[in-house]
Amino acid sequence: MGTCDYRGVQKLAVLLFAGVWASGLTAQGQELTVSIGTVTGPAWRASDVSLTYLSPSAFRLSVAFVDWAGRPAVNNLQVDCAAPLTGTALRCEHGRFRATIAGWGRQEGSLDGAFVSAGNWRARLEVPRRGLVATLEQSGADMKVSARMRGQKIEDLRALAAAFGQTVPGEFSGVVDLTLSARLGPAASTANVQMSTGSLNYQEPSGRYAAENLAARAVAHWDSGPQRWTLGLEGHAGQAYAEPLFLDFTALPSTAEVVAQDSADHWRIERLHVQQGTAGTFDATSLIAKAGLALESAEIAFDAPALAPVVATDVQPFVIGTPLDGLIAQGAVRGTVSLRGGSMTALAAELSGVTLTAGRLGLSLQNLSGKVRWAGVDAAPSSVQWSVGTLGRIPFGPSEVSFRAQGQDLELLAPWRQSLLEGAVRVERLALRNLGLPQMDVDFRGVLEPIDLAALCRALDWPVFGGTLGGQLPGLRVQNDVWSIDGLLEAQVFNGTVRLENLKAIEPFGALPRVAADAYLRRLELELLTGTFEFGRITGRLDGDIKALRLLNWKPVAFDARLYSAPGDDTRRRISQRAIDSISAIGGGPTGLLSRGFLGVFKDFSYDRMGIGCVLRDSRCQMDGIEPTPPAMAAPVITWSRDACCRALTSSATHGRCRGTLWWSRSRQRSPLAPRRPNSPDRSRRCVGLNFSHADGGFHEAGNDCVCSGDGAAVRGLRDDQCVFPGGGSREGRRSHHR
Repeated sequence: MGTCDYRGVQKLAVLLFAGVWASGLTAQGQELTVSIGTVTGPAWRASDVSLTYLSPSAFRLSVAFVDWAGRPAVNNLQVDCAAPLTGTALRCEHGRFRATIAGWGRQEGSLDGAFVSAGNWRARLEVPRRGLVATLEQSGADMKVSARMRGQKIEDLRALAAAFGQTVPGEFSGVVDLTLSARLGPAASTANVQMSTGSLNYQEPSGRYAAENLAARAVAHWDSGPQRWTLGLEGHAGQAYAEPLFLDFTALPSTAEVVAQDSADHWRIERLHVQQGTAGTFDATSLIAKAGLALESAEIAFDAPALAPVVATDVQPFVIGTPLDGLIAQGAVRGTVSLRGGSMTALAAELSGVTLTAGRLGLSLQNLSGKVRWAGVDAAPSSVQWSVGTLGRIPFGPSEVSFRAQGQDLELLAPWRQSLLEGAVRVERLALRNLGLPQMDVDFRGVLEPIDLAALCRALDWPVFGGTLGGQLPGLRVQNDVWSIDGLLEAQVFNGTVRLENLKAIEPFGALPRVAADAYLRRLELELLTGTFEFGRITGRLDGDIKALRLLNWKPVAFDARLYSAPGDDTRRRISQRAIDSISAIGGGPTGLLSRGFLGVFKDFSYDRMGIGCVLRDSRCQMDGIEPTPPAMAAPVITWSRDACCRALTSSATHGRCRGTLWWSRSRQRSPLAPRRPNSPDRSRRCVGLNFSHADGGFHEAGNDCVCSGDGAAVRGLRDDQCVFPGGGSREGRRSHHR
């Protein structure tokens, strides 16, 4: 019959009523059907509408299609009503309906209502299978809608939303309760939605969003007049993940309230309030562009009386992979943050009783209090203080520092002194420019007031020895994460000095820190040094040069070191049998040889001078003695067999292919175990850098000059595991091991 308004429907109902009365259709089983066509309302459209008279107290309404807001919503609707037809309205009481609902398929339930016109009707329906109770009421151009669903499967609700163009990717499971009330009209619309779930699970395809066993409640209100949304969320139990944040609502129940205004190209967050249990609150206002959801501006205020869960939940996910990864914090902090164009423009924070532990930095601070302020321009001063802390294993005491942080610059406002191991680090001047950039510049001047080395050793679990470490720190340069100190550090240890020069640290706070330096030892008292390390007793003074020292992750991987008797030292020089054994062990030879036989009665011996060298490369140490090893004698530690040319070290020195005598260069006297043969010429010559031993239990002295003579020729070097003599002759001298 075409499209009609409410007056046409009313006329049809009157005609149908009159026709039924005139024709006397009262017998059971007789029907009369009137085809109405299309009926159009403000936001809906019903097509192929027909009305069938079944009996004086029953009729059937059939509708082929119902569109809502331009989308197919219902088809094949059939309503059977047990109510008499009247001339002014179609009324239905205790009716039953069957229909195919978009997203849900074929459904049936009960219906009560009245239809006066397309602009004046109401209907209440129930769908037991879906736990749905809904009421629709049209009044002129406005429509009121209310609905309630209990125990609705989230997958079914998602399918219903998809039918109306609202899709959410991912996999859902769980049930929800939903309540909806709305007033929809061309001039203004409002809506209220409440949804709760006891165990919701969700997995988004990219893995960026997820929920597990989530118990939550959401309340939303929409007002089309000011285009404003009001949203409330409560998380009671379960977990949720929104990259990079992981929220455990079982451990930290949370609530959030949002008031947002929608405009053509922006979202204006008029209020955001987040309460994370008793841990803290977060309040913000912001302006967000719809294009790319870009944050244009924001004002944030935070208050965390219990900092530990807030840092673990809200801060730690954003510092993973940085030096602050693994940050642990306790105490209280509150403050404000300003953002413009996605970048921070100002920060103000007040700390109270805070404890910070940054494991990757090796830094810990306790009872940290004060005010920290930062701004792009015109920043206010900052001041913080702490009671105690540690850097690595090194403890330090209380201190207070005042500074100004502005833009990418930071500078001290007053000299800063940090007590440390009964000494202190005093920074007279510190100014950082372009902080965090490759072109960062540092203006630094400081002093290391002498610190107690015994306390340092105890902190690092080293053998304890006394002395102090101090020095001037005239400059610090930082470029591309390379920290270089201009000047030197000097330690007073073992009644001597140790000086560090060319000190440089590369990525000192990274995962693999590297250090380079040169170290110089001057006039160390050997008796104190060897007594500290249970090396055996040695007296005298020691100098040393450790050049090209390289540390990787604070462990030595390369250096060129030489330790030697201090020139001009006129103190008494003695060495104990235990020290000789220790030196032998360093050189790779046998130990305990002097304690056997006649020499066992002596506890120590005098020496003229000593020296030892080591060039460390690729986990190998090439060693030599007082003087560098000649190129032809690259093997730094050599052990000779009984048939070697130094067989004269044993008392049976009258036979064998090579006879000789080991000489100490200071005394120039022969070993008492190897007297020279009568009338034999003294053709002793100096053997430099060789370490002689007897493989079956002889003497071994590493790093000392010696004289070996006999058989009319002196040993000059080593070639092909043989003793090399003047004139090209050789004697067998099998080498049992080296290096």
